[in-house]
Amino acid sequence: MKAPLVAVAVAVLAAGCGGAPQPSAQPSSARQSPAGQSPAFPDATASAPFSLTRLEACRELRDDLARNTGLPDIPMLRRIADHVSAPRMAAYARTAVRDIDHTGVAPIALALLRDECGRAGVRIPRR
Repeated sequence: MKAPLVAVAVAVLAAGCGGAPQPSAQPSSARQSPAGQSPAFPDATASAPFSLTRLEACRELRDDLARNTGLPDIPMLRRIADHVSAPRMAAYARTAVRDIDHTGVAPIALALLRDECGRAGVRIPRR
């Protein structure tokens, strides 16, 4: 019983390996150029990678807290966590997001962010 099953499997695999390559489903204008350049129409959902320095992240956090009367904005904290070049600040921002999601406040993580920003020369006042 196993021999015919193995023979069928081998035949299916052999049939799939031969033949000319299948044409792409993409239109010719969206294909990559021969020189290895990017496609004519890049993916609209892909964001350009960027990095925030510790100073830039602290300034953005300070400005965000000023706009929101001392309450942290989760999208801003996520932006800092994802793009800041200082790993410690990224960890504190992730902790703040997690704490706010779970409890609604993040006093320790924000105090640690304030301390890091103070070391960078940006004073973030308390509420």
